[in-house]
Amino acid sequence: MFLDIAFGLAAVHMLSYLPPVHDMSWVGQPLGLLGALVRNFREVWRALMGAGITVIAWYLASKRLNHVLATDFLHSTLVLVQAAFLCFFIYFAICDPSLSGGPSSRALQCGSLALACVAGQLASSYARRRKLEDETTPQAQRDDITTRGWIETLTAVLNTPLSWVGPISWTLGWFIIPVVLTFAPRAWRAARRVP
Repeated sequence: MFLDIAFGLAAVHMLSYLPPVHDMSWVGQPLGLLGALVRNFREVWRALMGAGITVIAWYLASKRLNHVLATDFLHSTLVLVQAAFLCFFIYFAICDPSLSGGPSSRALQCGSLALACVAGQLASSYARRRKLEDETTPQAQRDDITTRGWIETLTAVLNTPLSWVGPISWTLGWFIIPVVLTFAPRAWRAARRVP
């Protein structure tokens, strides 16, 4: 429940970085409020992107924790470390909402998200080994959660070099890399089966 509240607050906080329009300067403009949002497209995109990544991390964390029946000190610590690294991700995203601060802010976002994913994977693996999880959960479902966690981790790691290429490449990496990581292994296995 604590993590749900933390993730919810983080996602809402990311949306608070939408461009301010309360001065009503958009009234009477040809496109009205839509025009103001289009003029500030980069800020809108960054706020939605940050909230989106936070929601995805929230979803994966809740999927992992749905199967946990009990916890202990180490498991709880790993889950809280995961939440702390997600807070760092949000901090780095807030520091450079327009992605104009150079590659370091983008790389720090990738690094903190990768470390959050690793902490989540370690917590999940530990819970499985210590039999803290509900063992009636189908193995395929548990494997799917693990696979999604590694895809998220690898996406953050592989996207880090794109921080130095530029903000557009880096942003596109968040969409393209997980698709490639999801479908490339399937295509490779299918190609190996064809004589």
